[in-house]
Amino acid sequence: MTQRRYAFAQLDVFTDRAFGGNQLAVFTDARGLTTAEMQTLTREMNFSESTFVFPAETPETAARVRIFTPAIEMPMAGHPTVGTAWWLAQSGALTGASAQLGLNIGPIKIDLERDSDGKLTFVWMTHRLPEFGPVRHDRDAVAGALGLAAADLRPDLPLQEVSTGVPFLFVPIVSLEALGRARINQSALAGLWPNGEPRMVYLFTAHSDGLRARMFAPHVADIPEDPATGAAAGPMAAYAVHHGLKPDGGFVIDQGVEMGRPSRIHVSARRSGDAFVEVKIGGQAVVVGMGQIFW
Repeated sequence: MTQRRYAFAQLDVFTDRAFGGNQLAVFTDARGLTTAEMQTLTREMNFSESTFVFPAETPETAARVRIFTPAIEMPMAGHPTVGTAWWLAQSGALTGASAQLGLNIGPIKIDLERDSDGKLTFVWMTHRLPEFGPVRHDRDAVAGALGLAAADLRPDLPLQEVSTGVPFLFVPIVSLEALGRARINQSALAGLWPNGEPRMVYLFTAHSDGLRARMFAPHVADIPEDPATGAAAGPMAAYAVHHGLKPDGGFVIDQGVEMGRPSRIHVSARRSGDAFVEVKIGGQAVVVGMGQIFW
């Protein structure tokens, strides 16, 4: 039987140096792989997510990209999209200033910034416009599932679900110290949604340079904690602007600090009146390795 080989690149995303940020495996030509095989390879890589690149399915897109966590396939995600775009641009597959990648939720716009020598310096990903979901009032239960007390949650901001493609529950924390103390109880976390689909949980607190965040999803995607969550950073920006935590425009979210993998996610949320007209996230990436998987 002929052995199949699939090339992959390994990147650290939302960082400008190796061994920080969020790890990503990009399978650069996934033709011939089944959905079950892609899920198996993602578990084998054991990162928060892996991506699989296919030829474009529509004329307006440059490539088709499928994104998996170790447990599920995602409709969209941020660090996999930014990291895959970074790899495609560095390898010469994306040559212009902008392009669209086909994700499970449809085409997503990517903008590429380069220096005067043409070297890639930054990637922006445009999110869908935000959808604001329900506000939770069971602060004691939410805090307990996070190993915290209700007093560790900011009383002036809501516990609210927001989505720009993937819904997250956003939980405002009073301080960096309290954020660092969070220790999840997985069964209690899953139990917050006894009659509905569980949500990934995004904790955040304000500091002088922007926001510090942590994301937990063992009960949804088999991700105990994520070093950088671009799918949450977009709705986080919209939440921050909508609730007056940040003005319209851009700021930075630091994530992964408590894990020893510091990440910096640039975000931008703009409104016209009360309506959002644009939500974007962006960052850098570093290629740290390349290889082949044998099947």
